[in-house]
Amino acid sequence: MKIKKEIYDTLVRKDKNVQKEYERYVQEHIIEHYENRFKHWKILWKLNWHYRVVKKKEPLLYWDMDNGTEHNSIPIIEKKENLSVKTIEHAPELKITKIINGGTYIELKWEPLKDVFCYNVYYSTDKVKYKFTSKVTDASCRIEKLECDTRYFIKIKYSYNGKNYKDNLSITDIKTRKLNAYEEIFGTKTICVNTAESVDKPIMSAMNMAKGLMKYDVVSFDIFDTLILRPFAKPYDLFILVGHKLDIMDFCELRIKAENKAREYAKMTRGNSEVTIYDIYKIIENETGVPMSIGIKTEFQVEQDLCYANPYMQRVYELVKYQGKKIVICSDMYYPKEMMEQLLNKCGYFGYEDVIVSCDYNCTKRNGGLYGLLKEKYDNLVHIGDNEISDIQMAEKAGIANVYYPNVNKKGNKYRAENMSYLVGSAYKGIVNAHLHNGTKEYTPYYEMGFTYAGLYVFGFCQWIHKILMEQGIKKVLFLAREGDIYQKVFDLCYDDIKTEYVLWSRVPVAKTIVEKNRHPFLLQLVHHKANAIYKSKITTLFERIGIGLLLQYLPEYRINEEEYLTPDNEKVIERLMIEHWDEICQCYENDKNSVKEYIKTVIGNDKEVAVVDVGWSGNNVLQIKYLVEKEFKFDCKVKCLLAATRNVNDTYMAGMMQDSQVDTYIFSNMYNKFLHDFHQETNNKLNSFFFEIMTQSATPTFLGFEEDKFLFDIPEIENYQYDKQIHAGIIDFAKIYKHTFEKYPYMYNISGHDAYMPFRLMVSDLSYIKKWFSDFVFGRDLCATQEKAIMETVGEVIEKAGL
Repeated sequence: MKIKKEIYDTLVRKDKNVQKEYERYVQEHIIEHYENRFKHWKILWKLNWHYRVVKKKEPLLYWDMDNGTEHNSIPIIEKKENLSVKTIEHAPELKITKIINGGTYIELKWEPLKDVFCYNVYYSTDKVKYKFTSKVTDASCRIEKLECDTRYFIKIKYSYNGKNYKDNLSITDIKTRKLNAYEEIFGTKTICVNTAESVDKPIMSAMNMAKGLMKYDVVSFDIFDTLILRPFAKPYDLFILVGHKLDIMDFCELRIKAENKAREYAKMTRGNSEVTIYDIYKIIENETGVPMSIGIKTEFQVEQDLCYANPYMQRVYELVKYQGKKIVICSDMYYPKEMMEQLLNKCGYFGYEDVIVSCDYNCTKRNGGLYGLLKEKYDNLVHIGDNEISDIQMAEKAGIANVYYPNVNKKGNKYRAENMSYLVGSAYKGIVNAHLHNGTKEYTPYYEMGFTYAGLYVFGFCQWIHKILMEQGIKKVLFLAREGDIYQKVFDLCYDDIKTEYVLWSRVPVAKTIVEKNRHPFLLQLVHHKANAIYKSKITTLFERIGIGLLLQYLPEYRINEEEYLTPDNEKVIERLMIEHWDEICQCYENDKNSVKEYIKTVIGNDKEVAVVDVGWSGNNVLQIKYLVEKEFKFDCKVKCLLAATRNVNDTYMAGMMQDSQVDTYIFSNMYNKFLHDFHQETNNKLNSFFFEIMTQSATPTFLGFEEDKFLFDIPEIENYQYDKQIHAGIIDFAKIYKHTFEKYPYMYNISGHDAYMPFRLMVSDLSYIKKWFSDFVFGRDLCATQEKAIMETVGEVIEKAGL
């Protein structure tokens, strides 16, 4: 390396012309520079030779680096238009859209330029010249292992072919920040993140954080949003539930204003704005007539009912306590010490040295007073908290080491759905933020889909189903395959007063069992759709697979060859063949109908009323079961049809049935929440139902019907099963947490269809999430596998064909 540097200094740096031309050439041939160093040394020697004339004041020779020839001309550095290497003067400017300054790293994002093949990123400082750092193909870059508190200049070049590069016209100037005590111990990355929502990764377990605290004798913890979490996106949303208990409208606003008034009065009378819960409720008593004692008792009871220990920080707490460290709990709060101790103990925190609360001392962390008290009592102290000002800046100002724990709601709110009803929306955000971002665990994107985008929907759907069943006195519910699998699991998790059955069902047995009543579904599903499918079906194979092989003897009469495939050209002929032999088709399915009859009779049992539940969309599955039970088989049972949503093929489709309330829907229909129905129909090229079913698909194949009392199934999509199970795990965990959190406030279970749909709407408003993580999901395009080999297609291929 030393010899290399000496040669470079001798051949390049001694002549600015040589240096400029050589560095320009290297930057435009950066890949070649690493792969063919001999050629570059050769070019360097030639450049040095051709610019030797500058010293003798002879006419300068222009050397064409691409052709290896020289010409008498104006020097290359003065006549850039003669160069074979293109200049940068007309290059479009890159626009930086995001800068993350991590102290020892910098992350950049910029608007991508059309047709650009790759980007080269360089950086320099006041002391070091530009240095190549990375080559990237997308419009983002991360530069690591930088010095903190240093000024960096970032330059980006781009290429349309991977060989010739152009500069952007702007250079980004960034000064890395100085690291705080936490970052010096643990690094600059944040603790709590989640895979799909953030570019950061978790850098430590609770064990590693605790290890970093071992050099201190005393560890001080903040309380709210550090040791203890509330299940809301905003802390004061808890006051809404307090007001509901006290039966006072707009209590949340009254409570907030009362606290502000109490602080203003304290400022005037005592010189500081610290107040207690008693000061606040004295004002509320004057304004509402609610006795102060009752108001305080009610609010504190709600706090105890809903607050819970942060699992990450509780683990850290137990580890440092186990190591014999003194633990102090320090908070800016209006609850006095004795109340804070009750709340801490309820959440499982014991064995602390002291609890220091601002309202007991008339000073705060924010003004530095509490840190003064801590320093008087303890040496070698570190403080941990979520507030960047109170817990970090002021602790640092007081000379106390500090660790920043990112607030879970601040971390996660930017990823959450908006336009939800206020209280459920806040609860949904608070629960998802706390679970995904507390730092305990890093989850897969499939688990996150279940927890974040499907959990509220499935839980809300099950609550809605239960409410209807209780209102109408129905004691049994049938959940239809395949989405019914996760519905049944969550329903059974929530309730034990309703019997449930998981029923194998799909559009194929529906079409077979109602051939006598309505030919249309059969001809639509098994003739028209097959004829117009991308993957064509051989007619003989199709007839055999769907159980009407008896009709193959008539093919010659209709001039159909056994080797022909079903296409739009012969579709009408096949349809005519079937219609003219419909009685024989009905006979072929007599055994299927009997099998279906016995199966349905078994799942209904002796119940006089049942509900049938499906995801949607046309309602055929639930309506046909209703028809079979009540009219075809004439069982002594009434059927209630419940769907998550209906999606109409046209304005008249199912209009009469919907008007007659034969089907009830949770999220939307053409009569209920129609704006959601229209959004679902009109966006993403009508693929939203396809995406919706990904969230609740079970790890089982599609049911096709019966054969000699045996269940028949389509080709299993086994490639998806491990991901399906992760999605289900996320849904179930959300349901468990939400149910447990609000078990004393059951009205929080009233989740509207509108609220339930909003997370999904957010997800499909930008398909990058689905494209990134679900493009490899497969499904069978060829129903009943009528080809010689089953045809599977991926979600990514469907999205691409739809032009999304």
